[in-house]
Amino acid sequence: MLSNFRAFAQSPLALVIIVLLVLGFALYGVGGIFTGSGTAVVVVGQEQISQRELAQSFERELQTIQQTNPDVTREQALEAGFGDQVLQRLIVQAAFYAKARELGLVTSDRALATELRTYQAFLNPVTGALDTTAYRSALQNARIVPAEFERSITEDMTRAQLAEALTSGNLTPTGMAATRYLVQQEQRRIRALILDDSAADAIPDPTDEQLQTFIEAHPDQTDALGLPVFTAPEFRAITLVRFRLEDYIADVEIDEAVLRETYEYQVDNGVVGTPAQRSFTQLTAPDETTANQIATRLAAGESAQAIATELGLDAPLTQTDAQAYQVPDSRLATAVFAMADGDTGAIEGSFGWSAVRIDAATDAVVPSFEDQLDALRAEAARAEATNAMYDSMAAFEQERANGATLEDASQRAGVPLEAFVPLDQYARAQDGEIDFLRFQALASDILPIAFDQFAGFAIDLQQYNETDWFTLRVDDIIPSQPRTLDEVRDQATEMWRASETDSQLQARADEALAQLQAGDDMEVVVLTAGGRIETSTLKRDETAGSFTANVVGQAFSMEPGQPALAQRRGPGPHMVLIVDEIIPADLAQAGLGEIEQRAAAIADEINDDILVSAQTALLNEYEIDASSVDQRLRASALGETVTP
Repeated sequence: MLSNFRAFAQSPLALVIIVLLVLGFALYGVGGIFTGSGTAVVVVGQEQISQRELAQSFERELQTIQQTNPDVTREQALEAGFGDQVLQRLIVQAAFYAKARELGLVTSDRALATELRTYQAFLNPVTGALDTTAYRSALQNARIVPAEFERSITEDMTRAQLAEALTSGNLTPTGMAATRYLVQQEQRRIRALILDDSAADAIPDPTDEQLQTFIEAHPDQTDALGLPVFTAPEFRAITLVRFRLEDYIADVEIDEAVLRETYEYQVDNGVVGTPAQRSFTQLTAPDETTANQIATRLAAGESAQAIATELGLDAPLTQTDAQAYQVPDSRLATAVFAMADGDTGAIEGSFGWSAVRIDAATDAVVPSFEDQLDALRAEAARAEATNAMYDSMAAFEQERANGATLEDASQRAGVPLEAFVPLDQYARAQDGEIDFLRFQALASDILPIAFDQFAGFAIDLQQYNETDWFTLRVDDIIPSQPRTLDEVRDQATEMWRASETDSQLQARADEALAQLQAGDDMEVVVLTAGGRIETSTLKRDETAGSFTANVVGQAFSMEPGQPALAQRRGPGPHMVLIVDEIIPADLAQAGLGEIEQRAAAIADEINDDILVSAQTALLNEYEIDASSVDQRLRASALGETVTP
């Protein structure tokens, strides 16, 4: 986070970007990642990762992904293991922080202040000094408490101290960097006899016997989508009843008077807008006269602590970014929130007199009813629609409890019923056509469940996505079976012809290799084998024409003058390779700084290896493995089903 935040802060739009960044933290909390709440998903040394912290980190990082990939759902992220990746990262960070604290590493307030001054957006553009007003404003607008933000930075800096101590002694020998330069700059002049489909003889049409033999020899053949070609999948006809929130929202009408009442309630309870906040210093005084004297001295810039010491008063009390309800004395709170930034004054509270100086003030910002109207209407419509949907579900389930079929229950409850012709697990009908709307509506959520059921029995209502419910009945099951030759003749013919062509070219490549190994020249061999010759001079990381990365990699493992068949990885031409010349690199040709750049790159790689080794060692030291995770709390934090 530290490096990312600093990088963002360098642009002219830094303040806006920072506000957006910390807004993400505001939604889910920031603060110390490993301060724990007593519900530890994992305990790492003296640190712990709480259920709340895992949930917040997952939500924050999922939102980051969804900003660039909005179609990614929570369910897809969990299925891909993203939740466990977040947990693993938190565990590693906790391990490094635990070890740093054991070793007595700390980050001082001075170091934190220095770090904050590296963020251009927090500096006064005239003086270049840290501008506390701009700093607090950026965080305040995003509802971030500065203390929490600073604690997050402090923990990052403490971990960085340990990482720096582990890697600071890494010196890369110049000879190692020079060797890398020589390896990377070495070139090879490569020739290849290339045999592709254009070099093959015409293949006659296959007989039925040849096609049937090919089909039987390749029963698991798949198409470009990875679906079976010669075997028909299992098909299932289903009857489906769905309760979709969007269908109910369309019928909802909301009285604007109700929306206005909701708006006024939200304003009164601080649900909308930004609440007023005050940061202030308070000195209790024995009487009004003393309180006024202290207020005057505070206004003149005197230290509150010095005044308290001189007058023998209690230590000054400070509150930072407090809302009115957080000030215990309601009379004092009323007076404080009537004051502006920099004001001082004597206040008689419920418990006596005090002198108060306002250190920072942010007034409440409340959006108008008109500004909130669309959001209020959407929220109210969603609530009304949800109630209506659950009423329909209850009526439908009551009919089923009375013995009604899906058809009768749906008719009596006024719920749409859908009947689908036999479909495979990809929502394709038996004609093989793909209806993408049907696929989106069924395949990922509903069909996998349908293919786990017996025929003739309706299942209980089940939730899918975040709002909707369904039940279904499998009406017919058509088992998977081999397709007839007539059904797959075109596909089988195409695949058979490609196989025959490939076999022909493989035989020619083998023959060409034998000729080259016998000493024939490639220019002569191409006359009998067909194909064409390509030549190129390449480094290890270069490609050209038919010389792919795999082919070039193989060429750099070959001896000059020794022909070899190119190793094929999937479809592509057959090739016979010869390395004509190895062209070594010359250190004298190295440009200015090239060796130093490679030395730095090697140092970074070694540092990465050191930190990975340290991570493994720390996890072993703290005895962290799969059994260390409270799976119940983990599942709850990630929103997964908690199994008893």
